[in-house]
Amino acid sequence: MNSFDPTHFALLWGPGVLVLMVFTYGLTKLAQYWIEKSMEFKRKQMDTLFQVARTYLDQFANAQRSQAEAFSRLAASVEQGDSRDSFEHQEILITVKALRNELSAISGQAPFVKTVPDRQRQLPSDL
Repeated sequence: MNSFDPTHFALLWGPGVLVLMVFTYGLTKLAQYWIEKSMEFKRKQMDTLFQVARTYLDQFANAQRSQAEAFSRLAASVEQGDSRDSFEHQEILITVKALRNELSAISGQAPFVKTVPDRQRQLPSDL
């Protein structure tokens, strides 16, 4: 049997182990770079998605605000008189003005649209 010779072992396996260590280090750095780039891509993709959603919701809030203003002008033009229709138009006017104020407050606070609570009708009971 041969006895263990450390010089023979180092000459035989030393260069192979060094090459393996260099390859392992290089592959580790390459994997870290690839993971970093893929995470950056995902982050940019999510930022773009949130920006599109925010833009859509801002446009929706602006459209709701312009509709509320149009209804307010319409209701203001027909609120003259004392008929049942006049009372309904006055209710619509009050509701639309409140809606317009809430939409203005929402668009000033946050870019996301919140739901507006339903208004209860308050007709005189004798009509």
